[in-house]
Amino acid sequence: MWPFEKRALKAEDLPIDDAWSVSQGEHNGKPIIVRANAGYRKFRGVIGYEHQFGIAVPLHAPGPTGLPSSIESGELDSIEDSICDLFETERESLYVAAISTNGMREFVLYTLSPEQVKQKFERLKSGVTSHEVQLMIQQDKDWRVYFRLFK
Repeated sequence: MWPFEKRALKAEDLPIDDAWSVSQGEHNGKPIIVRANAGYRKFRGVIGYEHQFGIAVPLHAPGPTGLPSSIESGELDSIEDSICDLFETERESLYVAAISTNGMREFVLYTLSPEQVKQKFERLKSGVTSHEVQLMIQQDKDWRVYFRLFK
């Protein structure tokens, strides 16, 4: 292994320390705020967590910047807690980031079991009454989605 090459993290090495960072920028002419667990940056992903999924939540009343109001932020925090409680059970999925931009908040996770994600998403959907929630799953064994958040 080259001295600067990142190694893949093994599931038995989890959990890693929470090292959340917040960055701001612009996306399609609107502000974007990314909150991400930077602890995974020093690795090349986590072995077995080869599927990335996003849970998107369209905002009800975004401000002129496309970001949520403080009231709606509280509702989104509650949804985030529900996502963590449901999907991070026994480290089946790893919550790595939240992206807020253009009238939407997306929660970014990686999973060992995309089929379980689909089943659990139905439970989330029936439990979240304040907002619509949408699911997208894709293969991403190299964690490209995650690493793009830091560019």
